[in-house]
Amino acid sequence: MTACSVRRVGSIAAGCLLALCACGGPTATRQDVIARGNAICLSTLRALRALPPSSGTGEAALRDYLRRAIPLVEKEVIQLGTLPRPPRDRAVLEGYLAAVREAGGDYRRLATAARSGDPADVTAALSALRANPAGTLARRYGLDDCASAAIGSNP
Repeated sequence: MTACSVRRVGSIAAGCLLALCACGGPTATRQDVIARGNAICLSTLRALRALPPSSGTGEAALRDYLRRAIPLVEKEVIQLGTLPRPPRDRAVLEGYLAAVREAGGDYRRLATAARSGDPADVTAALSALRANPAGTLARRYGLDDCASAAIGSNP
């Protein structure tokens, strides 16, 4: 085998290993899920905090913030949804992921309500976000960083 062939085989093997790890693979553990989930949540929280302040006030500021924040929240929902589901505490993890999806929908409803200017709809969407159990379920699973940054607790 030439040096080039060895490097190519090594690159292919490394790529396959990376792909297996990225997908969680068949042997992903609860600790793997916690590490990956917390990293996703912290990345989203940093991105949300990095958004520049809105130039408007009141509802205009809320609309502007949501316009920029919703894509970040939707990305988080998608990324968390790809986490592996190890058997240990699977029901709690599934409940958390369902709550995250629900909160993502609540953010979209809040954005729609803010665009329409309906204060009752804005209040209802904010109430739904505050009542979302994502933070509680994250903490129960061990996703402490996700619990602290739960999308349902940071409208």
